[in-house]
Amino acid sequence: MKKGFITGIMLMLIVLAISYFSGIWSFVYYLSGAIGLLSIMLSMDFFICSLDNKRLVTSNKTVRKSRLEDSKKFISIAIPNVIAAFVYIIN
Repeated sequence: MKKGFITGIMLMLIVLAISYFSGIWSFVYYLSGAIGLLSIMLSMDFFICSLDNKRLVTSNKTVRKSRLEDSKKFISIAIPNVIAAFVYIIN
């Protein structure tokens, strides 16, 4: 989860640098918003996949835990990017 949050902050800083050097601040809204929404969708997908039927013989506990960890990682990537997009909307 810590790596995901650091990755999200790095992606946000890259988008801010691109916006600063190009002078087009709407990139913050479009790029950070897209990264945030994509990360949220992937997080929801991994979370739903981790809730598979536990009674099946083929379901594996380690796979469910791995998917749940991936879900947490993607939501932590989304947090800084969604905040950056909301700050752009407010200003």
